Amino acid sequence: MHWANFAANLGRSITSRSGQSALLMLALASVAVTVRLGYPLAEGALVLVCGAVLGAVLAHRQWSRAAGEILGRAPWAQGVHLKDRSDPTMPAQLLRITEHWQAMWHQQQALYMLQSEQLEALRRQAQLDATTKLPQRQHFLGALESLHATGGLVKGAGLVLVRVKDLADMNDRIGHASADLVLQSLGHALSTYPTHIERCQVGRLNGSDFALMLPVAGLAHETGVSLLQALQQSLARIDPKAGVVAGSLEWRWPTSVQQALAQADAALAQAEQDGQFVCVAVEQLDQQEATLARHGQMAWQRLIGDALGAGRLGLQESPVRTPDGRVLHLDCALTMQLEPDGPHEPASRWAALAARSRLSPSVETLALDLVLDAIVQDGQARCLSLSVQSLDSVEFVAAATRKLERSPAAAARLWIDIQESVALARPFLVRELAGRWRQLGVRLALAHAGDGLTRLPQLMDLGLECVRIERRLLEGIGADDADDDRRYLQGLVRLVQSVGLQISAEQVDECRDLSQLWQMGFDAAKGAAVSAPEMAEA
Repeated sequence: MHWANFAANLGRSITSRSGQSALLMLALASVAVTVRLGYPLAEGALVLVCGAVLGAVLAHRQWSRAAGEILGRAPWAQGVHLKDRSDPTMPAQLLRITEHWQAMWHQQQALYMLQSEQLEALRRQAQLDATTKLPQRQHFLGALESLHATGGLVKGAGLVLVRVKDLADMNDRIGHASADLVLQSLGHALSTYPTHIERCQVGRLNGSDFALMLPVAGLAHETGVSLLQALQQSLARIDPKAGVVAGSLEWRWPTSVQQALAQADAALAQAEQDGQFVCVAVEQLDQQEATLARHGQMAWQRLIGDALGAGRLGLQESPVRTPDGRVLHLDCALTMQLEPDGPHEPASRWAALAARSRLSPSVETLALDLVLDAIVQDGQARCLSLSVQSLDSVEFVAAATRKLERSPAAAARLWIDIQESVALARPFLVRELAGRWRQLGVRLALAHAGDGLTRLPQLMDLGLECVRIERRLLEGIGADDADDDRRYLQGLVRLVQSVGLQISAEQVDECRDLSQLWQMGFDAAKGAAVSAPEMAEA
């Protein structure tokens, strides 16, 4: 390592930073030059200078972000570890500064992990049913919506609804404590499925109804029958008169979550009429499923490919606003005209099949062109979400980088959303992309974020600007009975802002919820409540 170039490297970076950032870099460069040139400076004073500067930086969110950018680029922050004590070219004082900085970083990391543990306890309290410890209805349905939107159900799935019959009569007959044992036995039986099947989801929908989603096709009815057989034996020991029924559905894409629930609920109602421990299966395809079955996957691929070739891709834009009504940027959702004379379809109708056909990079290459052109035309910042398939494509990343380099003014007004699931599975990929694109002025955000933040200790050094909280954690947050949900969400706000990032709400439709989010300290939000006339006039 050539320490003589340290100050020069920092000096070259000053020109692209704000005044506050430049001041910090100048201070660190002065310390480095002093050490390198051998001017007398007491070791304690040197550490004090560095500690004072870093302390001032970390004391405020804006300064914290500046410190992360600068220190991440500094040679000694990137390449020096405590094991480098044997490096003969490294001044002893600078080694001690590095040691102190690393100690501070590890301390902040430990505080972050402590916050994450406390937040996980709040999450369980807010999201899990107190009796059965299964996810409550809102969070179960949110997980299904997420899987559906991201193509996790394209290959088919199974949905099983389970109902405890005559729960009110059971409470009167054996007492609430014993009835709770029945519910807990059912909850325990359901909870074993996610343990052994990846992406399997379970939840308690209401007092007597439960749900199980299997992320594989062809097993729904068989699973429902087996579950009832096991429950019949175990529940008889608690209440010989206990009755449980089930309705099963082979869930074929693109049937929506609400449509699937409605069909399975109809089967459940039939099972309740048929007797005890009966499972009824849904056999009839709905109109959307019949259309998909008639066309087949190859036909869908041709439709998508033809639409891409003709450039029949569009943007549906929604404002993301700050609490004072200012538009931070426009969130761009993709639409596609599958038929030349047909309507533009939302991504929920075709994106999953595009991903399955490995067409996502082609779609998002065209989408990036549309977004950059729109920015050039009106100067308004915009945000585009990129799929993991595109981010994993070396060709896509290289092509996107070239587009950004050719349009620097537009790149400086571009936000890119990366899914939380990508950061959890591939944090090094997010860090690499941030390092490449942030130099071009692009800002990165973690989208569809929520419960995974407590499992993401790298959040502070991924190179992000913002975290966008998913919809299911926001719905009903302003209700009178949402104290547990508010405590958990407030913890998420503190966790994100403690590492110098903005926090934004992905979708807020109720004004009461939006008002609560502003009180909690959210930096921005999107949704029907945000787009209301009174908000637009603010």
